[in-house]
Parts: sequence; C-alpha cells; structure tokens
Amino acid sequence: MAYSATVTITHAGGRDYLVTISETEAAAASEATITGLPKKGLLLSQLADKTAGSATTLDPVLTTASGSTLSTQTVIENGTAAATISNLADPAIPYYSATGTLYHKTQVDAGSDNSVTTVYLIRAGW
Repeated sequence: MAYSATVTITHAGGRDYLVTISETEAAAASEATITGLPKKGLLLSQLADKTAGSATTLDPVLTTASGSTLSTQTVIENGTAAATISNLADPAIPYYSATGTLYHKTQVDAGSDNSVTTVYLIRAGW
C-alpha cells in the first residue's frame, strides 16, 4: 500500500476548528496537506497517537509551506519524540497562510507501515 492521509475539519463552535488527520503507511517524510482553514489563526493544541506500525516514536511538525524546515514557516514543532504527543500552546501560536493551507508531517522514527491519528485545535483569527 501507499501512504494515505484523510484530513477532516470539523467546526467546533464559535471560531474553533478541530483538524483530524488519519494516516496509514506513514513514513519519516510523509506529509499531509490541510486545506480550507482560515488564513489567520491560532494553534491551541497538537495531539498525536501512533496506533499501529513499526515506529516507536513520532515527532510531528505543522508548517505553512510544503516540505519546509524553516523556522519562519513552522507553526509548531514537537519538542521530544514519543509514541503519544500532547502539546497545549500557552499562549496560543499565531499563524498566517495566504491560501488557508497548512502541512503536517508526523516524522515517525522507523518504517513505512505506521498508522497515526493527529488532532489540531485551531481558532480562526488573531
């Protein structure tokens, strides 16, 4: 099988959105594209769980440009790789994307057989 990512954006009420990314066959460089977000927003949390596969840890990153490693294009980068990630942004992290598109990389430490679920909570506007 090939890498697959299903991205679901759910309006959680008010200005809040839940972005759920379900990945299968995820590898270190796999990247999911998130479209349809507000151009300006605040990232409130980043949660991720490895549900299957040979990797022991993941180290997710959310950027405003595909494949970016630049700090100026990074919205949030996890601090310490683990099998379960729970990052609450306090204060919230502002981002701007001219197209309303963000890019998520799970960055697993091994294999290309991994299933991962990641959830971002985003608030529209600054």
